[in-house]
Amino acid sequence: TYHLAGIYLQHQLPLDSEQRFELVSGARYTFARAEADRVKNPETGKPFRLADEWQDVVGSLRGVARLGEQGASAVYAGVSQGFRAPNLSDLTRLDIARSNELETPTSNLDPEHYLSFEIGARIDLSPVRIEAAAYRTLIDGMIVRAPTGRILEQGLVEVVKRNAGDGYVQGIEGRVDIALSPAWSLWTQAAWMEGEVDGYPDSTTALRRKPVSRLLPPTVRAGLKWASANGRWWVEGLGEAAEKADRLSAADRRDTQRIPQGGTPSYAVAHLRAGGRVHDRLLIVAAVENLFDADYRIHGSGVNEPGRNFVLSSALEF
Repeated sequence: TYHLAGIYLQHQLPLDSEQRFELVSGARYTFARAEADRVKNPETGKPFRLADEWQDVVGSLRGVARLGEQGASAVYAGVSQGFRAPNLSDLTRLDIARSNELETPTSNLDPEHYLSFEIGARIDLSPVRIEAAAYRTLIDGMIVRAPTGRILEQGLVEVVKRNAGDGYVQGIEGRVDIALSPAWSLWTQAAWMEGEVDGYPDSTTALRRKPVSRLLPPTVRAGLKWASANGRWWVEGLGEAAEKADRLSAADRRDTQRIPQGGTPSYAVAHLRAGGRVHDRLLIVAAVENLFDADYRIHGSGVNEPGRNFVLSSALEF
């Protein structure tokens, strides 16, 4: 069993009479307790009992400035803490972890802690709307898999969990929406991130700093949409593309079931969707996903995405 309880408090403080400037502060108390009555000892084969609990208080602070008429534009900056207690999988797993690895139970883990900084803006320059954000997260004690040096049956490498991952993740995200005409609109969004964290790239006890596992590669999405004057009918073409994901951790390189050697290949796919409200209460949507039947995989996934896919859906409101 796993017990989880939390209390969250938030305070919004206007800094001016027009409420254009605001300070938002928050705090959260979290309690977690894990109890496992029967956990298999991989060395003796006998069961043992495991129980532990954790608690912490984290806080957040964000400032917002609303600009322009009716606050259509805004800028913000904030800092926040994060806390994650070990879960039952971290503590009790006895199963295949990645290619050629067997993870065994670990009973002495501590929580992970994070400290995030972010800054962003939303700018309304009708008919153009721009959103952008940048962030950096500091990682303290992230739970990572560590080889013990033991080779088990069938040549499997034994790994356990440890609070050894110190590092960071940072990135930028953005989106642009353009109203080309009353009927046509165009949007595009992009994301880029990088990060490094300490880990154990081999069976030794030496910590090394490597890229964070399964980092999102530079990714772009875009769409062009037409809508009828009354808004009842619409057609939209979508496209998305990602660069080759070759910034791999040592664990990613060993995980050949999910990630091909050298990294996940780049891809570009297109989708076409159309829909309409045929009745005030009935909505119908049709789509052709992966229009050109591309063979691709989301980085870190264990399977390729579907090929050309036809979807017909409807919603009835009453």
